Amino acid sequence: MAKVSGPLMSMDASGAFGGAIVFSKWKGRNTVRQLVTPSNPMSTDQVTARNRIRATGAAQRQINLSTQIRTGQTLTDKARLAAAAPAGYAWNGFLTDSIIGAGAVNYAAGQAAWDALAAGEKTAWDTAAGARTPAVFAAAQFTAGNVAATSLTAGNVYFLQQYGLYVAGLQASAPNATPPTYA
Repeated sequence: MAKVSGPLMSMDASGAFGGAIVFSKWKGRNTVRQLVTPSNPMSTDQVTARNRIRATGAAQRQINLSTQIRTGQTLTDKARLAAAAPAGYAWNGFLTDSIIGAGAVNYAAGQAAWDALAAGEKTAWDTAAGARTPAVFAAAQFTAGNVAATSLTAGNVYFLQQYGLYVAGLQASAPNATPPTYA
């Protein structure tokens, strides 16, 4: 995205021009970009990517609202993520990157670890997710064509959240059958 000073010989501009470019502000800076007509494919790959983002969004929502501190820590998960995020990253972008990873490798590994848990262990994670303040939210999921599918349980989202914290280097070990405790 190009930064501009005095676009169109004015001090400010916004909106489309000539059906080719768009002037706007981004973080207080004037910018110009190519006008792109968005498409909304409902392909399997696109819907799968959106499902991953829904899961990370549910994790972010809980972390953002929670004031609880994990046993053995002195800061909230949000404060720890903000402190650990590389320069130029917001805490939530860092969490999303940690949960999903390049090529969704982290998400696949976290989901495989979740799938390997026994039914009773998954129930323990669901119970722990409901006990958080606020509770961890389930994440809606869809299939190609945007048809509703089985949602990720709150326990599954909580597990992926903890897996993301592990990948981010904020936990010594990956989540296992026993959910962490928070106070």
